[in-house]
Amino acid sequence: MPYILEGRICRPHEVNLLGPGDLVTVKPFTAFVRGKAQTFPPLSVVSHECPHMITSPTWVDGVRVGGNVVVMEPSSEIEGELEVLSHEFLPGFTARELLGRSKFRVASSLPGVPIVTVQGQPLISSRGKEVFLSDDRTLLLALAHSLTYFLSSNE
Repeated sequence: MPYILEGRICRPHEVNLLGPGDLVTVKPFTAFVRGKAQTFPPLSVVSHECPHMITSPTWVDGVRVGGNVVVMEPSSEIEGELEVLSHEFLPGFTARELLGRSKFRVASSLPGVPIVTVQGQPLISSRGKEVFLSDDRTLLLALAHSLTYFLSSNE
């Protein structure tokens, strides 16, 4: 659970790019931005690229972007809604609400256990501490990184 003294934050729909060291939140939290307490949802990102300045120290449940996510080559494109197979994976439900019914690039198979699927096709899976993803759009990358929070005893 990182402690943020100050920084910049993006809501999930404002994230354009993730970089090493950025922080992806996995639970809602409240921070002061422009002198007002604001609640941010899971998949919000703390990064120097974000527009909103956090003006007071705060604790957040989140994970730093690192090298645990492997993007696999997609083999097809399907349309549907995200199916979150783990009820504890709160960021998955945030992503499902944000994306609604969309087109997703999926691989014919992903290593490990499927965590998020679309029409039964795996989109995000895990094996050990590695997370596999077949669609590399920024929100889904943030979602894949947030899964490492639940897989790692470090977090």
